[in-house]
Amino acid sequence: MLAIEVGPVDVARTRYAISPLGEAMQALRVAAGVQAAVRATPLRRARLELARNLEGLRTPPRHVQRILDAPDVVTRLADALEASWQALVEPDWPRLQAVLERDLVRRAGHLAMYGWAAALSDLDPRVSWRSQGQAGTIEVRTGSRTEWDRHRLAGKGLLLMPTVFGTLISYIEPPWPYALVYPARGIADLLGPVARAPGGEALSRLVGPRRADVLRALDVPATTTQLVAQLGLILQPHLG
Repeated sequence: MLAIEVGPVDVARTRYAISPLGEAMQALRVAAGVQAAVRATPLRRARLELARNLEGLRTPPRHVQRILDAPDVVTRLADALEASWQALVEPDWPRLQAVLERDLVRRAGHLAMYGWAAALSDLDPRVSWRSQGQAGTIEVRTGSRTEWDRHRLAGKGLLLMPTVFGTLISYIEPPWPYALVYPARGIADLLGPVARAPGGEALSRLVGPRRADVLRALDVPATTTQLVAQLGLILQPHLG
């Protein structure tokens, strides 16, 4: 279990990000259950991270081990990651990005207006906020460990990153910033049209089905570009 102590300054320094690289890695996990690395990773660090991720698993097949032991392993993994991005994520990236951006806008607004409890309330059932005056602790219940692994932001802020493909992941190891990756709200919108609420047919008859879909989608604030991407609309140029 993970406990991250948060102070008043951390609210202002908390950041939100969308990671195309992260989505490619999450898509790889979904499709094949493997991880990749970025090109700038030093070889020594890459080997340490590979060894840590392979801990407790069966010994890789001989042809896989040859790749992991190769001096150009970082380049090979980066090439595989780039190919995965192009095949699995890039074709649908505008729609995926719209869902991620809408989640960020909503969550950033909740943090700024109402504080950590509101921002974390529906982030994931395993994440909770324990208030202690102006400060508090973000508690993340993962794995089977019963003791708390405690960390302190100390004014560095937290990085919150929604994902379409993945599940809850916490990053607490240097040199990376403290970060929580969590499932974005609105993923279901990618699987089909916006769900129609009871009585929705009356709205469709009144304003038309396309306009009704837009109004229903605005249950969560969004820009015009985000709505176009989410609903698969074509933005018509204005001729004035």
